[in-house]
Amino acid sequence: MDTTIQDQKSLIMVVDDNPEFLDGIELTLEMEGFKVWTANNGKAALEQLEKAFLLKQRTGGSGMEGLPDLILADIMMPEMDGYEFYDKVRANPFTNHIPFIFLTAKSGDENIRQGKELGADDYFSKLAPPEDLLASVRGKIKRIEQRRQINEEVVGDPTKSLMSGSFVAIAVIGSLVMAAFCLGIAFATGFLGL
Repeated sequence: MDTTIQDQKSLIMVVDDNPEFLDGIELTLEMEGFKVWTANNGKAALEQLEKAFLLKQRTGGSGMEGLPDLILADIMMPEMDGYEFYDKVRANPFTNHIPFIFLTAKSGDENIRQGKELGADDYFSKLAPPEDLLASVRGKIKRIEQRRQINEEVVGDPTKSLMSGSFVAIAVIGSLVMAAFCLGIAFATGFLGL
């Protein structure tokens, strides 16, 4: 495995309008060895995501490596709440792969169900023990690192998607299936004269 991937600190975006809570989560994550971006609402967070993506593209990267590995977001925020922010992240083909965890004061059963039905990767109350949140974050980051390792082994670049290799494989398999089909038709009709 390439050690540059292992040595790379994972980047987590935290979006919350409460400055004290935001500072506390940022400190907790940094103490765990993560890099942290913060934003005080969904609109500001979307602007940061767009700037990071465009900057990496302009400097010769795919843009994907400039994005956070994980997003933690509150729900009740001014300008753009967490649900709308989540929808916009998921609607963008360049950000929809990023794991998303709601971390909010809205902890009623109906709120948790709504967050999970939207497709969020996890949902925590702000009163949840930090160990529970950190366990979820570490689990999501571990999956990302495994995906990067597989991408590097298959494609040769951990920031590129397996999609390009998948398209080639699908084209080859499709060609083989088509050739087999044509040979089958030829045999069935006696075209080959065998």
